[in-house]
Amino acid sequence: MARVGAGLTLLLIPYAGVYTALPLAAFSLLKGVRILSASFILLLLLSFGLGFTDLELPLYLVAAAFVAPTFSALASERFQNLSKSLIYLSTTMLLGYLAILWTSPVELVPERILFLATLAGLSGAFLHTASTERDFAVPFGSCMVMWLFSFDYALPPFEYMILIYVFALALGLLAYKMKAADPEAVISEVIICLLVIFFAGVTWFLLLLSFYLLGSGFTRYKYSRKLELRVAQSRGGVRGYKNVYSNSLVPLAMAVCYGIYNSDLFLFAFVGAVATATGDTLASEIGETSRSNPRMITTLREVPPGVDGGVTLLGEVACLFGALVTGLLALVIGVAGHWGIVAAIVGGFLGTNFDSFLGAIFQSRGLLSNNGVNLVATFFGALVGGAIWILA
Repeated sequence: MARVGAGLTLLLIPYAGVYTALPLAAFSLLKGVRILSASFILLLLLSFGLGFTDLELPLYLVAAAFVAPTFSALASERFQNLSKSLIYLSTTMLLGYLAILWTSPVELVPERILFLATLAGLSGAFLHTASTERDFAVPFGSCMVMWLFSFDYALPPFEYMILIYVFALALGLLAYKMKAADPEAVISEVIICLLVIFFAGVTWFLLLLSFYLLGSGFTRYKYSRKLELRVAQSRGGVRGYKNVYSNSLVPLAMAVCYGIYNSDLFLFAFVGAVATATGDTLASEIGETSRSNPRMITTLREVPPGVDGGVTLLGEVACLFGALVTGLLALVIGVAGHWGIVAAIVGGFLGTNFDSFLGAIFQSRGLLSNNGVNLVATFFGALVGGAIWILA
């Protein structure tokens, strides 16, 4: 009841504004909602303070952030499977839509309200599963995500957005059914799918989807052999959200930048990043089955399979194959021309080997995790892809 009461204070926002913090302060005295109420108060004060600057955090975003940790958390408290995550997500989207309608002082187009409510639901669901400090991370994090995308830009028509949602959800459910992703990874992939399509188009996401499909497929390539060598992916190759984001954040950033600036520089950077993610995954999953021992990329000395920074000839060939597939697919679906193939091959090959270099120098010393190495390597591949565009 205390959680519901704290959530219902959003109804006061159109009338009380920042003074909604006063009834929330009373709720903060109740056991179980102290951190939650404090989080709402912090967001209200942040919105009020930013009003004196060139920045603006609209109160309707704060109101939408109220929904996920209150009403949605009660609708589906435990996230043990995908169905409960989807209940949480749909509840947040529906009530978040109504919260924005209720609290917005200006009339927003339905497309923007739906998009912001979707971001609140997806980020809230992800943070609910990934964070241990839910009463702070969920409202604050989902509000920041909505705020990040609250600037003025074109969105697809409402009906087209619904079709995109169905497409993204269908892909996520398929990945979960095929045991290629866990619930957190499914939600993460849906977030990335929606943003890439909204800002750059469906063909861009198809290129990124090719990475997911190739990565998932080759994870199972000679899996028993990898188990013998103790280099196989854990959980039978089921991907988690960290793997999704470490390989997809840079391509996502390039897609968003393309939608904002409409420069082919970000297109080529996107191709280079995706080619790096694909080439690196294939180099690892195929190269680890090589009959010859890998060699350390920094010294060329033989090392046991699975050692960070080890490369094989088979892995290098697999890397080039993955990068070439990315480039050819970009050409076929009309994302990039022939120079896009060059960006994919050069970016993918250099990015993958830069990944191995980072593994030998930093990951082996515990200074970077595997996901951190992947993130930096895809950024390097994006830089190479962008350089190809400049030179072309």
